[in-house]
Amino acid sequence: VMNKTRRIALYIYLVLAGIGLQFELGSMAEKDVTLEAGRDLVLNLAVLAAFFLPFYFLIKKLAKKLSVEMIVLATALFGGAFISGWLSFAGNSLIDIINSNFIKDPAVFNAWTNALTAPFAEEFFKSLTAFAALYILGRKDIQSVLIAGLSSGFGFQVIEDIAYVSRVTFGGQNSGSLEAVGRIAGGLASHTLYTAVVTVGVYLLFSTTYKKYRRFGLWCVVSTVANHFIWNSPFFETEHRINIVVGFLFAFLVATFIEVYRLVLKEKKTDLEI
Repeated sequence: VMNKTRRIALYIYLVLAGIGLQFELGSMAEKDVTLEAGRDLVLNLAVLAAFFLPFYFLIKKLAKKLSVEMIVLATALFGGAFISGWLSFAGNSLIDIINSNFIKDPAVFNAWTNALTAPFAEEFFKSLTAFAALYILGRKDIQSVLIAGLSSGFGFQVIEDIAYVSRVTFGGQNSGSLEAVGRIAGGLASHTLYTAVVTVGVYLLFSTTYKKYRRFGLWCVVSTVANHFIWNSPFFETEHRINIVVGFLFAFLVATFIEVYRLVLKEKKTDLEI
């Protein structure tokens, strides 16, 4: 039974999601575009869907394997798509304003603005959304934490990629299909895994049950924010097709997620034995 505090939290969650629905989709629907651009957008989103659908079914399969109810996946995914996105936008803008008081050179500011904003605002709000979903649903187990983190990050990633592809398609300067392919190329080790690792990391840091894993929890949070920071920084950029930095960032994040998943499986097995 949902108590009064959780019902209030659900109401706030829905209010924030309502704002996000208008922010993410309403503004897109108001654009004055040609019929041809609309058809192109459908095609380009189909390219994204070819990547997103298998990803979604993989998360669903993991949830089933970990005995996590679908309501956790659905609630966190919805919040990740329509709450964490616009809150992150607001957070990025606020950090930009603060940074502009310290970084006076426009070239330096423009080169580093994405690295100095997104890793902090986005990871904070995506994880916060996951924990909000868990609180509303009354879930405290580490398996649900992992699925909520995956789902929140996945929802955020879907909406962000749709926004990028739509902007390029309606702008008409570049191919929206190529933008979709580019988003997929960086999508395997992106927001979905970022949020899963950070959310579990924060949980381990503050959980009284898993005190022995606090160092690992700190590692999850710090390493993922650092990974996101480097990905958004000038260090990532290169004129060569072979980007060694991308390889290291990809391997680092996926390896950390594997360790997180192994820990969750281990604890689930321990719980069953108890």
